[in-house]
Amino acid sequence: MIIIGHHGINYPKFRKITSLDEINSVENTLIIWFESADDKGYMLSHHCIENDVRYAVWIDNIKDFVIYAALKPVYLILEKSPEIYQKIAETYLYDTKILYVIEDEEEIEELAKLGIDGAIFRQVLR
Repeated sequence: MIIIGHHGINYPKFRKITSLDEINSVENTLIIWFESADDKGYMLSHHCIENDVRYAVWIDNIKDFVIYAALKPVYLILEKSPEIYQKIAETYLYDTKILYVIEDEEEIEELAKLGIDGAIFRQVLR
């Protein structure tokens, strides 16, 4: 299980962006992330793909989940119904990993029982 943001585990740093201009100012050691609603015409994701930028997308519906999984971000970040998304990912054999947003480490056990790819603490995304 991937755990991002726990104080006892080294993890990659994330930086939120909302525009193409912001991507160029982010160090290449960081994983950029954006909300699917900010990716007008999939310009952000296409830029990341074309320039080998590691990125993650915050999604909130199954349609976006399926589309963005095909665009191969490192992670898809979600906040609801992780078991539904994990089942879809397993069915379609996506390479992208699912990260469920958590507030407290006590939530990790339940996600592990559900077979969710990973957890990301909310503060990492601020």
